[in-house]
This record gives sequence, C-alpha cells and structure tokens, in this order.
Amino acid sequence: MAELRNIADKRVGFEQIYRDYSKPMFLYALSFLTSEEEAEDVIQEVFVNFWKDETYRKVKGEVTKTYLFRSVKNNCLNRLKKKDVLRDRLDLLYGDVVEEEMMTWNDELIQEVETEITNMPEQTREIIRSVFFQDLKYQEVADQLGISINTVKTLLKNGMKHLREHFAGRGDLFLMVLFLR
Repeated sequence: MAELRNIADKRVGFEQIYRDYSKPMFLYALSFLTSEEEAEDVIQEVFVNFWKDETYRKVKGEVTKTYLFRSVKNNCLNRLKKKDVLRDRLDLLYGDVVEEEMMTWNDELIQEVETEITNMPEQTREIIRSVFFQDLKYQEVADQLGISINTVKTLLKNGMKHLREHFAGRGDLFLMVLFLR
C-alpha cells in the first residue's frame, strides 16, 4: 500500500512539473526548430527521459527548470546538427551551382520575411525583432515595452503563427533564415 502511495506522490509531483514547464519549454524549443510538431516531439522526449531516468527525484527547485531547459536546448541542437549533416551531403552532391541559386533565393526570402514582420502590429513587430534579432529574453522585452511577460509570449506566438501560415508552402527554410540572421 505504501508503495502505491509513493508512486502516486511521484506522479503528482511529475504532473506539477509538467504543468509548470511544458508551455515555456515548447516556446523555447520553437526558438530553435521550425515546426510545432518537432517542438512537441522534443518536449515529449525530454519529459519521457526525465521520468524514465527518475531525474525528477534528483533535482529540485530552480535546478529542475535549468535541467529541463538545457535538455530542450541540447535535444534541439542535436536535431539541427542532423539537418546540417543532410545539408552538407546535398552540398557535396550538387556543388556550387545550387549554392549560388540558394543565396539569391535566400536574399529574396529574407526580404519577404522582413516585409511580413514590418506589416505586423507595432508591439508584435518589436517583440519578434527583440527576441530573434537582438536575442533578448522575454522578461527583458516585457520590461522594455512595459507589458507583461505573458503578453510578450502571446504576441510572439501569434506573430510566428502568422509567419508560418504566410510561408506555408515553402517548407521550413523561412525560419532558418529568420533565426540565422
């Protein structure tokens, strides 16, 4: 009976950690990745490993947050490295001709992304530029604009959704251009 109570207590604690951190982790993963599905996969993998390895028993308080966000970052970077390997192989296969065409195409895409951002409402535009181009934290943006951090997150999410919808037929390249600037 005590063992069942112990399992139930662990589950309740884990569920609380999930409720507290899953959404911010998702937004953080989106800052690296280009699709919501991929970001959801990362969050799921991080939490499965967190539970499976019983890491939740070893870390407490702020260390939990640090551990989870570092795990998200590492998982995202590993995924991006795999994509880089594929791109490198394609480069070897197709050579300089494709590279020249891609550079021209990327310049056009960068201009179109910048135009779309410019056409957004002022606060959304400022938030996207601050987070992605100036590399400011959400709290820094909130303080700078005199709004709540939740407003920053909501407007950022809405702006990114607009960009994803606008560039829907072009694959994931537009976000790479946005994040690599």
